[in-house]
Amino acid sequence: MRETRPLHEARTEAAKTLPRQRRNSDESQRHLIDATISAIYKHGFHEATAQRISEEAGLSAGNIHYHFGSKDELFAAAMRQLMSDISDTLVYELGKADTPLARAHAIIHANLSERLYSHRNCFVWLQFWSETARSEELARLERINAQRFHRNLLDALSKLLPRNEAEQVAKELVAMVDGLWIRKAQDNASITPQAARTLVFAYLDRRLGSAAQTG
Repeated sequence: MRETRPLHEARTEAAKTLPRQRRNSDESQRHLIDATISAIYKHGFHEATAQRISEEAGLSAGNIHYHFGSKDELFAAAMRQLMSDISDTLVYELGKADTPLARAHAIIHANLSERLYSHRNCFVWLQFWSETARSEELARLERINAQRFHRNLLDALSKLLPRNEAEQVAKELVAMVDGLWIRKAQDNASITPQAARTLVFAYLDRRLGSAAQTG
């Protein structure tokens, strides 16, 4: 007669197994996302094939479809990861800001920080940008990111300037930071994070000074 375990023991073992399976699944997903970003950086968007991504991750190509359903979904997850990195850095920088001007500086700093403003991140983000005309999901994510950046700046600047002027300055700052990301993507040696922040901070100070004189 085969020996069986009591039901409560089987349930306990299953309860232990499920979290471990979830952890393994989460780790595999993160490996694939990191590998996708690396593959895009090394080979470009269209040459970041499923085979190259899986080799970079040290996993079989079937894991892409198992965890994400398709390569397009994996690419969207990689873009969301970059957006999450920006959000995490922003939360950290805003935690140190105690005035509207400090908040505006914190928002700019987050987007031009040493952690984020690297050739790798800028190049990969530019690759995603270039695909927004062909991918509705990537276009949607890009709009969310741009709107979030603009909204955060506008919220801080509205406490320093009349609303219509704050709106204009926010648009100008977003365009400046976008331009700096494109420049960094094209040439890693073009400008350091510190130099980029100094450039944008100086422009903001001039715009605030000009508005004060006009007012």
